[in-house]
Amino acid sequence: MDIEAEIRSVATRTGMVAIPAELQADVDQFHYAPARRAGDTVHLSGVVACNTQLQPMDKAGFQEELRRVFRQIERLLAACDATLADVVELQMFHVFGSDRLALDKAGQLAAIAAVRDEFFAAPYPAAVELAVAELNPEGGLVEIKATAFAPL
Repeated sequence: MDIEAEIRSVATRTGMVAIPAELQADVDQFHYAPARRAGDTVHLSGVVACNTQLQPMDKAGFQEELRRVFRQIERLLAACDATLADVVELQMFHVFGSDRLALDKAGQLAAIAAVRDEFFAAPYPAAVELAVAELNPEGGLVEIKATAFAPL
C-alpha cells in the first residue's frame, strides 16, 4: 500500500497533519485532523467501528470491523512516522446495548480485547473505556482514539 498516495500530509508549525483521501469530505465538513504530529507526540482522532445495517452485527462481523479500525489506526500512525508499538494510550468510547450489535456489554468488551491483542503486545498501552449514548456516524458501536510517543 502506498501511504503517500492515499494520505495527504499537511505541514504545521509544530509538525504535520495526515488526512486519508477517504476522510477528506469528513475533514471538510467537521473541521478536524484525523492524525496530528506535534513534536514527538502523535494524536489520532477517534476511528469508529460501525454497523451501517439495521440488523444486529454478530461477533465475527464486529471483530472484522474492529480489525478495520486498528488497521486504519496503524495507517495513520505510519503516515506520522510512528507505529503501534509507539502507542502510549488508547481511549475507547462504547455504545453498550446497541440494537445494531448482537453482543451484551461483556461480549463487546471481550471481542474488543481479543482483537486488540492481535495488534498490541505486552507491555500494553494505557487504556480507558467509557460508555456513551451514541456515536457519529449512525450505527457507531465503538470509537477508538490513540496517542503515540514517537521521537523523530
